[in-house]
Amino acid sequence: MRAYLMIGLSLLWAGLLSACGGGNGEAGIKPAELPPIQTKFTVTVDLPAGLNTAQQSNHWQLISKAYAATPTLLQDNFAVLFLNSQGKVMAQADITNFQQEDGNYLITVRSPLLLQGVLVLDLDGAPQFAIGDRLPEDLFMTPLTDTEIALSLKTTLAYQALVNRVVKDGNWGIFSETVSNPGNLDVRNAGDFINELADELSVTLIPKLGLNGVNLSTLMSLRVVTDILEGVMTRKYTELTAQKDTIQTIFNAGFWRLRSQSSLEGSKLEADMMDFNSPDTATNETRQIDWQWQKNGESDVSLTEAFTYLSEQPLVQFDQKEDAIQGQILTASGWKDLYEYFKVLISSSSTVIVTDAGLEEGDDRNIMIRVNSYALSGQNMHDFLTTKENHFMTRYVPGDATFTDGAMGYYFTWSPDTTRMLLCKTNVSGDDCTIAPKDNPTVPYTVLEDLVSVEDAGSFEQVNGYHLTDNVVLEFIFNTTHRINYWVNVGGNDWMKVETGIWSPVTTQGKQMFQFAIPDVIQQLANRYPFKTPYLFLVVDQGAVHQGEAVLKDDDFHFAGFNNAAKEQIYAVTSRANLPPFGDCVFGDTTPATEDQFLNAVTECGGDDRFTTDGVNAMVNQHLVQISTEADNLGELETVILKSDNTWEYYVNTALQPGTANRQWQLNENGFLRLTEDTSNAFSDYQLWAMTHKKNEARPILAVKTFSQTDLGGANETDISHLMTKQYAPNTLVACTANDSGWNSSTQMPSSAKTKTEFENQSASCVVSWENRTPRFTQNMLAGKALVFSSNASRHLVLNNQADSQAGFNTGIYRDSNGCGFNIPIRWKLEADGTLYYENAMAQAEIDATFSNGAKKFPTGDFQEWLKVSDTDGRTLTIKGFNHFTRWESASPALSADQGEMWSDTVTLIPAGDAPAVTEQTPTDPPQPGSPFPGTVLRDGLTCNLTPPATP
Repeated sequence: MRAYLMIGLSLLWAGLLSACGGGNGEAGIKPAELPPIQTKFTVTVDLPAGLNTAQQSNHWQLISKAYAATPTLLQDNFAVLFLNSQGKVMAQADITNFQQEDGNYLITVRSPLLLQGVLVLDLDGAPQFAIGDRLPEDLFMTPLTDTEIALSLKTTLAYQALVNRVVKDGNWGIFSETVSNPGNLDVRNAGDFINELADELSVTLIPKLGLNGVNLSTLMSLRVVTDILEGVMTRKYTELTAQKDTIQTIFNAGFWRLRSQSSLEGSKLEADMMDFNSPDTATNETRQIDWQWQKNGESDVSLTEAFTYLSEQPLVQFDQKEDAIQGQILTASGWKDLYEYFKVLISSSSTVIVTDAGLEEGDDRNIMIRVNSYALSGQNMHDFLTTKENHFMTRYVPGDATFTDGAMGYYFTWSPDTTRMLLCKTNVSGDDCTIAPKDNPTVPYTVLEDLVSVEDAGSFEQVNGYHLTDNVVLEFIFNTTHRINYWVNVGGNDWMKVETGIWSPVTTQGKQMFQFAIPDVIQQLANRYPFKTPYLFLVVDQGAVHQGEAVLKDDDFHFAGFNNAAKEQIYAVTSRANLPPFGDCVFGDTTPATEDQFLNAVTECGGDDRFTTDGVNAMVNQHLVQISTEADNLGELETVILKSDNTWEYYVNTALQPGTANRQWQLNENGFLRLTEDTSNAFSDYQLWAMTHKKNEARPILAVKTFSQTDLGGANETDISHLMTKQYAPNTLVACTANDSGWNSSTQMPSSAKTKTEFENQSASCVVSWENRTPRFTQNMLAGKALVFSSNASRHLVLNNQADSQAGFNTGIYRDSNGCGFNIPIRWKLEADGTLYYENAMAQAEIDATFSNGAKKFPTGDFQEWLKVSDTDGRTLTIKGFNHFTRWESASPALSADQGEMWSDTVTLIPAGDAPAVTEQTPTDPPQPGSPFPGTVLRDGLTCNLTPPATP
């Protein structure tokens, strides 16, 4: 039962305001004598788990110890405060009775229903406040505007937005009369305003916020919070104080409605112009032109005409529009299609009468529209774009952009002439219309009777019901009375029966229905309540049970619009250039961390790029390469490859890491790519990737914000960080051959000798660096590995993880199984810039050894070689090489000590132990003149033709 306020309280409350100082700005405000009226409030507490209040410690906890509707909340956790016109606390009311019942708190307070009366909550103790100080920002709260109230984050934000405006203005503004003469109806209407504001903030603000592990006062100080709270109140006040205007003139000139969206299908801006009887149309014709911009690559915002509706044209015009039919409406002749394009039937200076494009006047489903207008000059554009329909657009508009002269805003009010029974699209897969059992959500109910139970479920697990929203389930009971139990997932952690209502089986226009009204408190608790009204019905259509809403006759609804000048001014400054710049965004990087903090970081870093269904599908089998920029891991490689079976491969320094079969990737509804390490482990390590920017180059570069959870022997380590990854198609990496020497097989020398300096310059030119990331060799990458060369797969450069006798070097072997084969010991090291250097490690005596006739047994002589990475796709590397052989210094023509061969190739890395052994074929006697050099680096790949033959 609701408590109703007696009208006679107004004088008493006026005296209280005076006694407490009202808005006169006294330094000290004394508590006043309160009215001798007691009201019982039923309070449902619904707070996100992990959002801390003032007295909680700031250290991170996986699960907050106090959360929604927890049974540990006591009377001391609550307080009732009264505010004056400066937003200051002027009095505290007594809580005379406190009980907990069915998950709700029954709180009796010495106070009537009041907008300036507020219930506050601290999860960990008594709320801290001081008489004469501002209402604290570290307490949860809700106004005392109804006897059944929800206390939630969105009510806290909404009431704080109002109080901030009161502080700014020094008075209660549009609610001054409600505060000074608190009649019950006015107070409840003010409460409706707070609830509508809360619902709007639940769409425009709360999804941008991470909450777990965050202190409430810190949350309230975030720029995105303060900006939106101030902006939304500016818009609301402006709309509610707008002046009546001539709607006929506005329709003749045309007005614009703006919308925007961002989803797994991509980002879109829309601008729809509607006019009637304009100079550009036929007489008495209604026209709507839809313009849109669909994000595609890096093209800037530019509206293009998408569809034109003309009321005097037949409905066949909608055949060219995708998803033209937006729902159904019940008429005397049954369900009819709704297009949500209107045609004007009657126009006057104060009102227009319209009906839907798919209806006729005789269907008796008309709508009356009135309009108020307001000048926008000097107003911040963001304030009037941060709406449910349009808040995604603000990222493209500078935060300080303001309207100039000529810009007008319109606040339209519409009401139906008769009650409208509306359904969404009546297909079986409709998200908001088709209903299914909560435990079998993919199979809809087919008859109404299947929803009805004969007794209440003993627990939520036993409930036969459907999801109204993701956190509200409806259970229908019939045992002498028709009841609905409203189950709410309070705080995201505990399902409880919060409210009970009634339902009625009725027949309307020949359709059997269940009709019911959603209580206010359930609408407040619901996550994104999907309807305009609380009046819902269930009906069978197209073989499934659907839910719809009734829009009651003469109820008022609103929408906003702009004149052409305002629309032009908005789009004149709308550009992708206003997005945060491409780059590494370190905002929010921290450890430990929570997924909600991750959402905050993504919001602050984000442009208009995000992972979409099509985009991620296009990434399958692509190599997503990361190059570390950290000083301790400079150049280290990590590569992820998403597979079509939703597994993913993980490479470190080109080496595949085990466990691919148990790795799984999926794209969640937030546009986050989840990479689970081991699906066989319920506590598996995982990462969340959120793309914030994308450079659409031949090989796209993605800026990504990451959240990771790693199990460290029973303790979880969590981390928010950032990365960039470059996308390579498989098997597309090509070596940079610019300025290579070439090889002269007749002289066994480079065709064109190059100097070491030329190599340094050319290798630097070949390196493909991106976003301060440069591919290079690292010690971790090379030690214990062998390079395999694509131009000669028989050649292996084995790089041992073992120190050489010469300081600073490791041991290694250069092998080739082609020709006569060779096994040349080398020593190698990594130079500071990531260049791999190696040299002949044979003893000088071995290098100088000769046959009996003086011919060198190792005619190659000493040699040196340098290799630099040019590019990598995470599995292979392209390299630029330079080598010098001492024998060339005595050849004809002779090369200097600084000259040699410059060459290029593509290499892969394998474990050193996997490099095959090589058996050399060497002669015992000197080769005859003209015979090939036996087993040298320069002769590999040639047929072994030893004279005399090799040793048996």
